[in-house]
Amino acid sequence: MSATVPWFRSRVGDVGVAFLPGEARLLQVRESKGTLRVTGAAWCPLAPVEDGARPEVEWGRSLRTAVASGGFAGRRCTICLPREELFMQSMKLPSMPTEELAEAVAWEAATQMNAPRDSIRADWIQTGGIAADEGSNADRRDLVVVAAHRDAIDARLEAAWSAGLRPESVETPCWAAARLFSRHHRRAADAGSCRAVLEMGIHGGSVLILRGDQIAFCKTLDIGGRHLDEQVADRLGLEVEAARELRMARLRGDAGSTFIDPSTDRAVYEAVRPLLAECAHNMLMCLRYAAVTFRGLTPSKIILTGADGCEPGLAEQVVSTCQVPVQRDCDEPGFERLEHDLGSILPHDAGSIGAWIAPAGMSLRGLEARAAGSRRRAGERSHAA
Repeated sequence: MSATVPWFRSRVGDVGVAFLPGEARLLQVRESKGTLRVTGAAWCPLAPVEDGARPEVEWGRSLRTAVASGGFAGRRCTICLPREELFMQSMKLPSMPTEELAEAVAWEAATQMNAPRDSIRADWIQTGGIAADEGSNADRRDLVVVAAHRDAIDARLEAAWSAGLRPESVETPCWAAARLFSRHHRRAADAGSCRAVLEMGIHGGSVLILRGDQIAFCKTLDIGGRHLDEQVADRLGLEVEAARELRMARLRGDAGSTFIDPSTDRAVYEAVRPLLAECAHNMLMCLRYAAVTFRGLTPSKIILTGADGCEPGLAEQVVSTCQVPVQRDCDEPGFERLEHDLGSILPHDAGSIGAWIAPAGMSLRGLEARAAGSRRRAGERSHAA
């Protein structure tokens, strides 16, 4: 027994905790024979935040219940905030030492957020794109800057701590998704592999262009499933929640498990079609910008993901507008197994795998970090020998 426990734990990732408006999704993955499997999963409601209230105590109670019932191994976790509470923007800044760059990024973000410098926390990544006019921009860096108010971050960290978890890092949903979709593109031979990811969440979306395992381009979108719900509610005279239930039933109907009347199906499609077309147009604009700005950044395919990424008609709109092959996230290697595991672990409908991309990617962060540590220690022992 003492020999098998370390072997098992070394292949288990962090608990990925995705905070969303009114809910949290927790997921932990492990590697088994080169395939990702689900170790633990849970969903819990979160009390709404009232003006002046400190919600972390109530959130902590909800998370503690979820952790106790989710079947998780260990307590290390990585968290992400709701996209509505994140500032994310691409910036070009002069090359400078890392410490100076970090401070410059923080001041730029604070200015854009109209917030005091000390009230926010900011981070950045350098994108993997190679500028088309590299010679004239050699002294500048293309960055994706992300920031959030300290109070928002601290509230989630305290909730995680009070639930018995041990936060290791804070991430964005985009970075977590990029890690998950780059899992099979980390070799030197994959450095030229270019894919685009169109993520449509409940309250918004994002466009990622990945080169190898690097983010070459990132942009947030203001279209999400909630906007589709509102369009359907307005057209059919329904409450927004009833419209969402209808849309989710229609989505499950695409999988053959629910029958939707053809006239209702058509009415819903007509209601959401303008937003789907706008989303596809935004995708096209991102592809054109990346192709002009960065050398050789032409994706071979577009992957649709997110809680609402499987919206019927979206794939057809994107193919027609962008003229690039489209693939759904469930067709990525290993994703079908993750979706099956979720369905067998959770006591309720887990929805599509796209709704769990962020916590899965955050969990993978811990798995990769520990694997890298094991390789480093093995190398040190070999060198010492």
